Amino acid sequence: MDIQSLLALQEEDSRLRELQRELKVLLPKRRADAKARLQSARDAVEAATQENLAALRELERFQHDYTRRREQMSRAEQNAIGMTSARGLEAAAREHEQALQAGRLAEGAARAAEQNLTPTERRLDQARAFEAEEEVAVQEIFNAIDARKALVEAEMEKVKACRAACEAKVPVSQLAYYSRLMLTRWPCVVHYDRAQGLCTGCNLRQPPAVTQAVLHADQDPGAPLVKCPSCGRILV
Repeated sequence: MDIQSLLALQEEDSRLRELQRELKVLLPKRRADAKARLQSARDAVEAATQENLAALRELERFQHDYTRRREQMSRAEQNAIGMTSARGLEAAAREHEQALQAGRLAEGAARAAEQNLTPTERRLDQARAFEAEEEVAVQEIFNAIDARKALVEAEMEKVKACRAACEAKVPVSQLAYYSRLMLTRWPCVVHYDRAQGLCTGCNLRQPPAVTQAVLHADQDPGAPLVKCPSCGRILV
């Protein structure tokens, strides 16, 4: 059994499978991972933006409240001016004191909101800077993927040409069996452990007749292919 042509064909098929896997699985996964990486940076910017907007709205609310309290103080002062009775003056003084206290609280809240705004602006700036860095890094990954894809496609064409040359050297009957087997089993040609009587494709022990057939095929190049009774792989 001259198995060298089949082994050469299987070697080219193995290389072709590796290239196809890289083209259809590995490179798309790298691209998807890079997109997810960039999306993560964009999500961080969106989160920082929303946090900053919330801080801005809070600041505006407290500033509005502070302005309203100052207006109340002003009205209380105006009311006190027009009062002539002691009771009226006392009421105006209470109103002014209440407005003053409320104004101080509102002023403190506005200042706190303004202080809270600064960290959110800083985090937003940091998120935007990181997003810009990620855009550059991810674009470099995309460029590398595109370059690798072109190399893989070129290499596949070379392997296909080599495979066609190997295929031409395999007898038609053997090629037909190999092609059918390749649809369900890989690799198609496997080592037979002569000492253990074991097919290394399915890892099952075979009857003595299989061992004898393999030993005979070792000596006779014209012997037929020896197939594993369990999995159908070609044994060498």
